[in-house]
Amino acid sequence: PALRGLLDSRSLPYKLLKTGASLQVALRRGSGLPRLALAAHYDRFPGSPGILDNSCACLQLADFAARCPASGGPPLLFLFTDGEEAPASSGAAGQGSFALAQALRSLGEGCSEGLFPPVLVLDVTGRGDRLLLSSSPALLFERNGLADSPAAAAHGALVALAIAAASRARLEKPRLCPLPWSDDLGLALGGLGALTLSLLPAAELEVLARGGRPATWDYLHGPGDGPELAESAAFALVASFLGALAAELSPAPAR
Repeated sequence: PALRGLLDSRSLPYKLLKTGASLQVALRRGSGLPRLALAAHYDRFPGSPGILDNSCACLQLADFAARCPASGGPPLLFLFTDGEEAPASSGAAGQGSFALAQALRSLGEGCSEGLFPPVLVLDVTGRGDRLLLSSSPALLFERNGLADSPAAAAHGALVALAIAAASRARLEKPRLCPLPWSDDLGLALGGLGALTLSLLPAAELEVLARGGRPATWDYLHGPGDGPELAESAAFALVASFLGALAAELSPAPAR
């Protein structure tokens, strides 16, 4: 109900998609077949307020969708996903995004090459000033002999697109590292190209680079993940990045 109210208040029409035990929410902006899907999970870990994980990302995507033209702009698909936290009890194949990936592929809805567009996943993006891109899908593809698969190629293209968008927005180059799995796990296992984008404070990013655990992650999945953690500067950074991402996908003006 909270997510529906968020979308209704921004006059964003959406559709509900039932996949197994999960209820996914989808909406489109722009004209034509989607070139990119943007996703954020709206479920939360039991007993946690789930502000960083993952209400902030849902709000950021809803605000961005409201700024995107309903037609005439770059074709984008927005996905608000359910069941991201499921692997804690049911394994990766029980994740909502795994069933979602299968459903999306079966719809035959995608780009001109017949493949569903790659999915950029936002998770834990409400705190920090440095962008992180997850290399976990690439490692998964490599371990399973799928480094040359279309999904692996789409993951690589997403990394390049995110780096280009950050450069356009005059943000520091995102750090590529093996992040904890988000919806990219189920999407990758389901055969789709996926990349998770996250944020951390710069000091915590250096802790991560040294093999330590960022303090931000200690709030997740617990009662401390409350509204006081959200930072307005992080929202501004994500808004700038998403705007630049849309610009990267827009056709160049004719000369």
